[in-house]
Amino acid sequence: MDSRSSVSKENTKSSKVIRKKVKNSESVALQRYKIDSYDFLELDKLLDDVYCSVRPVTANYDTRKDMVKFLNAIAFDIYGEYVDSIPVLEAYGSFVMDTFSSQSDLDVSINFGNETSEISREKKLQILERFAEKLRSLQEQGRIRSVQAIWTATVPILRFVDEEIAVECDLSVDSKDGILSSQIIEIISRIDDRFQKLCLLIKHWAKAHEVNDTSQQTLNSLSITLLVAHHLQSSISNLFLLCVITQTQDPPILPPFSLLFKDGVDPLNVEKRSHSFLNWGQQNKESLSRLFVTFFVKLQSVEFLWGKELCVSLLNGLWISKTITGSIKVLDIIDVSNNVARCVTGKGAKKVYRCINKTVEELFEFLDGKINATHLRDNLFTHQAFVEPPEEEDHHDKRVCSESGYRTRTGRWRDEERCRKLREKYAGNSYVFEEVSKVPRCGIRYKPLDDACRQVPLNVPENGHLVQHRRHDGGFGGAKAMHDHGEIDLPPPPPPYGRVYRVYCE
Repeated sequence: MDSRSSVSKENTKSSKVIRKKVKNSESVALQRYKIDSYDFLELDKLLDDVYCSVRPVTANYDTRKDMVKFLNAIAFDIYGEYVDSIPVLEAYGSFVMDTFSSQSDLDVSINFGNETSEISREKKLQILERFAEKLRSLQEQGRIRSVQAIWTATVPILRFVDEEIAVECDLSVDSKDGILSSQIIEIISRIDDRFQKLCLLIKHWAKAHEVNDTSQQTLNSLSITLLVAHHLQSSISNLFLLCVITQTQDPPILPPFSLLFKDGVDPLNVEKRSHSFLNWGQQNKESLSRLFVTFFVKLQSVEFLWGKELCVSLLNGLWISKTITGSIKVLDIIDVSNNVARCVTGKGAKKVYRCINKTVEELFEFLDGKINATHLRDNLFTHQAFVEPPEEEDHHDKRVCSESGYRTRTGRWRDEERCRKLREKYAGNSYVFEEVSKVPRCGIRYKPLDDACRQVPLNVPENGHLVQHRRHDGGFGGAKAMHDHGEIDLPPPPPPYGRVYRVYCE
């Protein structure tokens, strides 16, 4: 795996700096909430009940396997006359990872065994269109409903619902990396059962809060799964005690994935290496409820570090610094140049963190005895209708009165007052006049030289600061232009009145 060579970059200076910031943020958060002072027994019971209610049963596995067989039969009907080119449909995603619930959708990839190179987007759309025609014919028979072609997505998919099992299915083409990642994560989930349980609970929470939907620019299932795995790679809840007092730590629950990939990423090799890591973190006695709480607390603590190139790396189980597209950055375990959370936009990240902040508040209200278990369960795992907050007002025209005049709410002088005061200050000073095109008046950009009384002997750069140059005798010596676009082609200003008078007298 060539992409693993970039792991060495995780110990760069910038990555060490960002890890120090994360460590400090997490320590402050855990100390502020006083995690060690709480009894988690009641929360353990609540989460265990929720897990038992959403975990899949044998029938859920069987129906999804039957669905894959049904889709392979459809592929045979479509490509039957070309025996050598019949695709094989294979499931991937949460079903294969064994982190799905009875309500989870099913991801299926259409794979062509004779394809050695990557299939072009146009060809993928043609393949999906053929399946769409077949599924629409079955829709008329009542077997399939809600056939929806989503061609504009980064990965084009064909979505439909099977009426018999009431499961939504997403068809894609040649998702081999997704299949490989799913198989590897399923193997890793056997190392410690807390991983699978925590994944199910966090996904159930995300569904209830509508933050597990790529169409809404929020987290996809893979990014949630990898965030949980990373949490268990560094699951030390008493970090401040670790750093200040004991200087020792419980081992993480999951190992860095690079230890599992020493013989490559082939699932058979990964499975062989995983045998030596079974119950690797058994000395870590953190309960499911404690892990659940610290997952949200730690994510909350790094909210403002995502914009500083913070990135999750599962290979070494570390936070790293990396410039990559996305408001939340989680590196793929196969292709480390790929951010699996790239669909999360700034707006989507704000929505995710509004839900995280609300959840942290509710969890500690329950731990403090302010709300009961039923109330907490409803708030965490029952569908929450999301109300879009009003857009932030533009405070440019908002003024508050202060002793020294009106100021905007951001603390800057209102433009019209600022310009007026500058004109009053420099009116009559006629050594050097330069146009200040960056100073707006009443919200309109204008040229001061169209009125001699409004000529301002100064230059205002884009940062809003005024730079004045004075002569050694204290008089004003003009302002030097600080950028090229501040200089414009205009005739020189008329000579000052005093100078004209002297010339006339001479």
